[in-house]
Amino acid sequence: MRPRTLLTVVAACGAAAGTAVVIGATVPSPSTTSSPSTTSSPSTTSSPAVRAAASPAPGYQRGNVSEHSDVYPYAVYVPPSLRADSAAPLVVVLHGCATTADQMAAASQYDALAERDRFIVLYPDVDALDADTYGRCWRGIWAPDLEGRGVGDAGAIADMTRTVIRRWHADPGRVYAIGISAGGFETAILAAYYPDLYAAIGIHSGAPYMGAEPGCLPAGANTAELAGGALDAMGPRARVMPVVVIHGDADPAVPYLCGQQAIAQWLRVDNLVLRREHHPGVPGSPAGSRNAVVPGGHGYTVLSYADGSGCVVGQLWTIHGMGHYWSGGSADPASARYSDPRGPSAAAASWAFFSRWGLSGPLRPCTRAG
Repeated sequence: MRPRTLLTVVAACGAAAGTAVVIGATVPSPSTTSSPSTTSSPSTTSSPAVRAAASPAPGYQRGNVSEHSDVYPYAVYVPPSLRADSAAPLVVVLHGCATTADQMAAASQYDALAERDRFIVLYPDVDALDADTYGRCWRGIWAPDLEGRGVGDAGAIADMTRTVIRRWHADPGRVYAIGISAGGFETAILAAYYPDLYAAIGIHSGAPYMGAEPGCLPAGANTAELAGGALDAMGPRARVMPVVVIHGDADPAVPYLCGQQAIAQWLRVDNLVLRREHHPGVPGSPAGSRNAVVPGGHGYTVLSYADGSGCVVGQLWTIHGMGHYWSGGSADPASARYSDPRGPSAAAASWAFFSRWGLSGPLRPCTRAG
């Protein structure tokens, strides 16, 4: 991929070594003494690190993985209602900069959905280098050239994912990943290097996969080559990658343009795969459009893109007037710096999208996009 000019989001996100990370500076990092929501956040004193017990207790469990001597901690939410012998779906939720796994759990409100629909949630956290030197940002935003299959943060997250699948007997065909901000950048990397592990992805306030280059392209740039780069990274594992993109159109940290490029990239990747398999492609225009308003909150627009069979393989949720926040998250004051409860629930939107897909394709008959 030839050198090119990148959007200034790179500098704004502190991608250069030694610079301050300001993807979280537009939304100041939470106090380390503030307590997360008591309804959904993991306790810092309960649930010991994951051990090799035969039947781990439901609720929050903790563990860690080692990637080339770098230790990455994580938390796992297992709904108490989940039967021990059930092959439940697994959703991996990646935090942004200046945020911990526990804070992400509290802000996202994913646990309530997991309890209702009986799936497992994995909240990965960064290693000491990411935490101490780069403001708790995943390397997908500050050093994507250090990422790859079995390498870097992406390798560690994949290891965590496989560990949880084995440990809690999750369904390996129904594993999904979503991340916000730096976590969104990292999720795009997971889609490129691990299409055989993640059945669908969500990119919240993130950007397209750019190979070794962080950020996204400036307005007016030709984004067609982005799809080729992602397809090359997928290699022989390439497949249609369903994606839901959620972005505020007033985001001052990661411009809305980056989210638009993310949905465009993965739709083009899907078309390249479908063309290679001699299947009808995904039209460039949406199959459905919906406008709505959260009572007392933000208006939003949902564009749905369907394949030749009518299955929605891509969605773009545009939250009008929202900045750099998790949409529709916790209203608890402890989450106020990185969650905007006035938006539609990003957890509900992404889970509704994920639950239609497995690694083998649609899990149920497709309906007309709307």
